[in-house]
Amino acid sequence: MNILKILSGTKQERLIWESKDSGVTVQVWEKEDRRELRFGNHIMQSVFSKIRPDHLVLPYSRFMMLGLLFCPEPKSVLHLGLGGGSIVRWMHREFPELQQTIIEINSGVIEAAHRFFDLPRDKRLRVLCADATELVPTLAEKFDLIILDAFGDYGAPEELTRIDFLHKLRACLHYDSWLVGNLWTVTGDFEEMREQWKSTFSQVLEARANQKGNMILYGSQLSKIPEKKEFEATAKNLQRHHQLDFRKMLRLLNKVF
Repeated sequence: MNILKILSGTKQERLIWESKDSGVTVQVWEKEDRRELRFGNHIMQSVFSKIRPDHLVLPYSRFMMLGLLFCPEPKSVLHLGLGGGSIVRWMHREFPELQQTIIEINSGVIEAAHRFFDLPRDKRLRVLCADATELVPTLAEKFDLIILDAFGDYGAPEELTRIDFLHKLRACLHYDSWLVGNLWTVTGDFEEMREQWKSTFSQVLEARANQKGNMILYGSQLSKIPEKKEFEATAKNLQRHHQLDFRKMLRLLNKVF
C-alpha cells in the first residue's frame, strides 16, 4: 500500500470489470465504499454506494427526480439510457406500482448494472437492448415521464439531441406529461440543444445540478403551468415521502424564456 496515498487521503481504486461493445469500453471501478461506471475514461457515468445502496449519489440524478414535481405519482416511465441504473432502482423502490421501460443500446452497460449496481430483475422493469432512435418511433404506448439520460464517453449522442428525435419523444407523452433531460454545458452545444427543446415544447424549465456542467431540462406540451411558488406544497410532500431535498432543488428551478 502506498504510504503517500494514505497520508494524502487519496482513495485507491481498482478496475473490477470491463467490456467492449458498440465501440465503447464499459468499465466498473471500485474505490473503498463505492463503485463507478465509466466508459474508458475518468468521467463517472454512474456511482453506487455500497454503504447506502439506495442513495442517489450524483447530484444530477437527484435533480432528474425533480420532475416528480409535475407528476408526483407516476404509473409509467420511459428511460433512455441506463448507466448503473441508479435512477431506475430508486424509482422502483419508491413507487411500488410503477412500470418502467428502459432502452439501452449497450449490452455491456446492462450487464454491469445487473452484476455490480444491484439493478433488480423484476416484471416491473422492462430492459430493452436497442437503439432508441429506431425503437422509440415504434412505441405505441404513452408515458407519464420520460427520462433522457443517454451518454457516450464524452456527452450525449448527437442523434438523441436533435429536434426530430425530440418530436418523437413528445409523441410518447400524454398531453400533461414531461420529458426530463440531462444535458452538459461543457461541450459547447448546450445553447443549441436548449433552443431545440424550446422549439419542441410549450414549457421548458431548467435547473443546474452542479458546477461541473450538468443542466437538467424539463419540457411539456402544456400551454400553461402554475407559478413556481405553487409547487412548494408538492415539493414539501415529496420530500417527506422520498427523503430527497425537493424544496432546495425547487429554489434552483427556473423557466426558460
